Amino acid sequence: MNSKSYSSDEISVLPFMKEAANYNWEKLRKDFPAAFAVALLTLPQVMGFSVLVGLPLFCGLFAAIYSAAIAALFGSSRHIVVGPSNAMAILVQSGAAQILFTHYRDLSGPEREFAALQIITLLSFLIGIFQILVAVCKLGRLTQFVSHSVIVGYMAGTSIAIVISQLFALFGITRMTGVSSFFERGIYFFTHLHDIYWPTATIGISSLVLIIALQKIDKRIPASLIAFALAGAVVHYFGLNDYDIMAIDDSRRTLLVGDIATTFEVVPLLQWPFFDLTIINAALPIAFAVAIVSIMESISVAKSIAASTGQRLSVNQDTFGLGLGNLLGSFFAGIPISGSASRSTLNYSYGAQTRFAAILSAALIASILFFFGPLVALIPLASLAGLLLYNVKSIVDPKQFFLCAKATGSDAFVLWLTTISCIFFSLDVAFYIGIVVSITLYLKKAAIPQLKEYEIDEFGELHSLDPTHPHTNRQIRVIKVEGELFFGAADLFQTTLKSIAEDDTNTRIIMLQLKNARDIDATACLALQQLYAYLKGSGRHLIACGLTWQIWEVLSDSGTVEAIGKENLFVFDERHPHDYMHKALIHAKRLIEEDSPKELEPLGELHLDEIPENLVEIEAASDEKLAPQEGS
Repeated sequence: MNSKSYSSDEISVLPFMKEAANYNWEKLRKDFPAAFAVALLTLPQVMGFSVLVGLPLFCGLFAAIYSAAIAALFGSSRHIVVGPSNAMAILVQSGAAQILFTHYRDLSGPEREFAALQIITLLSFLIGIFQILVAVCKLGRLTQFVSHSVIVGYMAGTSIAIVISQLFALFGITRMTGVSSFFERGIYFFTHLHDIYWPTATIGISSLVLIIALQKIDKRIPASLIAFALAGAVVHYFGLNDYDIMAIDDSRRTLLVGDIATTFEVVPLLQWPFFDLTIINAALPIAFAVAIVSIMESISVAKSIAASTGQRLSVNQDTFGLGLGNLLGSFFAGIPISGSASRSTLNYSYGAQTRFAAILSAALIASILFFFGPLVALIPLASLAGLLLYNVKSIVDPKQFFLCAKATGSDAFVLWLTTISCIFFSLDVAFYIGIVVSITLYLKKAAIPQLKEYEIDEFGELHSLDPTHPHTNRQIRVIKVEGELFFGAADLFQTTLKSIAEDDTNTRIIMLQLKNARDIDATACLALQQLYAYLKGSGRHLIACGLTWQIWEVLSDSGTVEAIGKENLFVFDERHPHDYMHKALIHAKRLIEEDSPKELEPLGELHLDEIPENLVEIEAASDEKLAPQEGS
């Protein structure tokens, strides 16, 4: 990765001004082919996403035009193209269906469709607010604490959910009524295969096969547009959509896009998003999950391209652009947006130079719809289902999936749990399950500090203990602490040290080397104070050395310095990296000397002439052993 491809946290209100000032005809000449190619790819994809959500086409098209242009204008990446995506569409559809079933169960027909539209506008508004707050508060980097295994597992589960949902449209089978898990929908589909409507299935499967074949020939061919044109011509010529609609359920007809799309106007009618406190409470967890997925998907795409271009990225700036796009999109019923890997890669591969390629692409989409909009009504929904099924392969990178599955047991567990949860639970719940389990496993690892015992020589240098030659009768035991010392690790830290003190009655001093300890907090400070009190109560001492200034500040602010005593604490000085250990050793020997008895206790009636001759030699040897070494 190029060293220049790193992230910053700065936010600019007008990040596009510098590029606009230096924009010229040469850059436009390179941006236009990329913009045109992206527009041809975006148009059919976005229509498919609108159908996936169950909304009129203008919801996805407005998002691809206006929301995408705003995000490109205020983001930091020069090549990312945002807009509706597979993962976002299925997550929004799943969340909106829950709210509809819970609060609008009695509605049907146009009233239900209008309620769904209101819910989507509210979700887009809340998602935009969440993302802008993340950017303004510079919390974009917090998304790094969501394990990559969660995202890969969620994307895998989403791909399965899309396949199950689109099989109904592809084969013309009536969908289940009400809200159900994708597992239940899958069972329902396979138990109703006898209901396949073959005209619909023929159109859908033929479109899917044609898209696959054309893409294998040359990926630059607008395969989906060709498939839609041919399918629309066949349906219109043979009159496959002209029969008694009362004789068969709507979901089994060879429906055309025009059957669910209102008249498309390039200029949207702006309206305030729908607000209702009851619906807001139900929408908040869904909106938060969508906002996080949108940020992580977009940043992942931007970073992958920046790794090749060496561009400097701002996570918070890109999040700010996404938030503005979603927020303003809510005023014209736009579907929530996210970074698109396929469109962004196409934009970069065609030689786009600036962010204005994405903006130009949005303008081209609007132009195509203005001049050729009526032809959109002739596209069969089964063909769109075929396109969505084809795009499923781009949601999950198999290499990343198997990497997460094989890396560690924790990664594999989080990956499979998140994927399976997407099938058996709603997608937002599955996402939260993955996050909670991932963080729990991380805290479990982080809550185990590494305690390793060393020997110390008279110069204050540490030496590893030889486990094959256990040392006994050590009055000074030096324990090196590495890792996290936050609240989750404090109890284990204190318990381990107490067990050492209880098991070895010969120990007079426990010396903690804390140079590599991190994130000490109030709970850890309290554990140190309690350990000091415990040792002091049994006539022993606690010394802490190698304290960094960050640790010293926490100990000082919490009153731990006063509780333990400054004389028992030794700060690490980079100018003299070994001094703290040498000073701690001198202090430990002084404490042992002070604790030594000044004179022997009387031995009852025992007379001097009864004392063994070698006792004087033993006492002299003991005194010599306990005396401080020369130079200490």
